[in-house]
Amino acid sequence: MDPVNVSAFFPNGLSLDDGLRVLGPVAVYVLGMAGYAVFVFKFYRFVASRDMFSLDLSRYEESRISMVRGFMHLVMYVVKYIVLFPAFAFFWFGVLTLILVFLSKDKAFADVLLISLATVSAIRVTAYYSEELSRDLAKILPFAVLGIFLIDASFFDINASLEVLREANMHRETIFYYWVFLVLAEFALRFIFGYLSLFFVARDRRPAPPPPDPEPAPADD
Repeated sequence: MDPVNVSAFFPNGLSLDDGLRVLGPVAVYVLGMAGYAVFVFKFYRFVASRDMFSLDLSRYEESRISMVRGFMHLVMYVVKYIVLFPAFAFFWFGVLTLILVFLSKDKAFADVLLISLATVSAIRVTAYYSEELSRDLAKILPFAVLGIFLIDASFFDINASLEVLREANMHRETIFYYWVFLVLAEFALRFIFGYLSLFFVARDRRPAPPPPDPEPAPADD
């Protein structure tokens, strides 16, 4: 049996250097896409959750001193919605702004900020209606960027996007106002959701009306 002629299948020859040169970009794409997908997965699930911060208060629930329980609830509430949420709100706002800058490089930075604020706000509003809907909304833009990159990587112009980002310094006041709006909107949503929850719980606990008295049986003649 004649030996297999490798050169007939691979006329250019095989070498380790050529293999590494060809597979190098593949590894970069795989790692980049996987890392971006994991980030988006964590990001949209977090931002779309109604209760984003689950702080454990169980150790204080059993306290016999009602003042301690009330104080710890107040402290945790302040930490969650006065400290943590404003910080994360600014982070979400910044991430979506950055994504939109690369996705729509021809838009003015003021328009990008407006769209970013509207997107984050809509995500938070829908989170109090349906977390599933909110997650779908939160992952649209990030995965749209990935889809466009896979179809046409030349769509992204780094220099043009960086030029748009340089305008951020001229919109400090707008960024601050938008951030305050996000924080206040979250407080309003929490208040409305809490009020409606108490209302529906109280309505469900309302005692049912007593059954009507049975009609007296007719007297026998």
